[in-house]
Amino acid sequence: MKEAKIITEIKPSPFYRLNNLSKHLSIDLWVKRDDLIPFYLGGNKVRKNIQIINDSNSNFDVLITNGGAESNHARVVALLGAQLGYVVELVLHGIKPTSKQYCGNSYFLDASNTNLNYVPSNQISEKIDQLKKHHESNGKKVLVIPGGAHSLSGAEAYAAAFNELNFTPNKIIFASGTGGTQAGLILGAHRNKANTNIIGISVAREYQRGVEEIAKLLPENISTNEIIFNDNYRFGGYEKHAPELFDLMSFVIKQEALPLDPTYTGKAMYGLFDMVKKGLIKPNEKVIFWHTGGLLNLQSTSV
Repeated sequence: MKEAKIITEIKPSPFYRLNNLSKHLSIDLWVKRDDLIPFYLGGNKVRKNIQIINDSNSNFDVLITNGGAESNHARVVALLGAQLGYVVELVLHGIKPTSKQYCGNSYFLDASNTNLNYVPSNQISEKIDQLKKHHESNGKKVLVIPGGAHSLSGAEAYAAAFNELNFTPNKIIFASGTGGTQAGLILGAHRNKANTNIIGISVAREYQRGVEEIAKLLPENISTNEIIFNDNYRFGGYEKHAPELFDLMSFVIKQEALPLDPTYTGKAMYGLFDMVKKGLIKPNEKVIFWHTGGLLNLQSTSV
């Protein structure tokens, strides 16, 4: 049985001003580069999964989690498990890669010797239960990590990350998927008594479900009215995109050499630009774009 601890301290991720985009948008724009966290290829799922493992109260042998076929969360769990010697079971929905050419996260899932279980999305829970019972019947201790690391521990990772900021911004804008990052940043702002709008740009979910899932990770004293979940920039749903999204991503590359992807961060930046255009972000406001990772999703995108 493996120790339920990771001897890994995540140091603050890079944080700097985007001078060219600040000038272009007439705001004071900064970026928090969680895509450059130096473990498991970076991204917000690194903070969350390390927190989940470190918060576990017992030792275990097997990690089970779920996600899409190109899930960044699944990749983090696969690499983390390989490094620490866990058996990892991934329950994935979506199209199983058939090409002999590696792209996106698929190489890392294969190289980590992870067990890959592809099922329709409506069979995920059933498959997880089946795998858990199988390993437990063989005397193994199992930890099931929620998809997207959507959990109280995952949210706490981002409540702590808020403390890495050295000023209080007017707004923080980022890609919001399962909602754990957003819940955590809301918690962090509350604990620091920061008058900051935490604005999640939905990458898939419609408003109602998005707010409901975020609220599940927040204490009762935080009203759902404080959850700003904008579903206007989904481009049709998860992994959906359009030419104007790629145009924006290209513009940001030319201005700041800042890589974005069409599944997550590109949508968040598109939302930021549109909010400036509509006057929802005022001139000279201090805004942080929290980069949650996802570059490998660009590498797996068909245009």
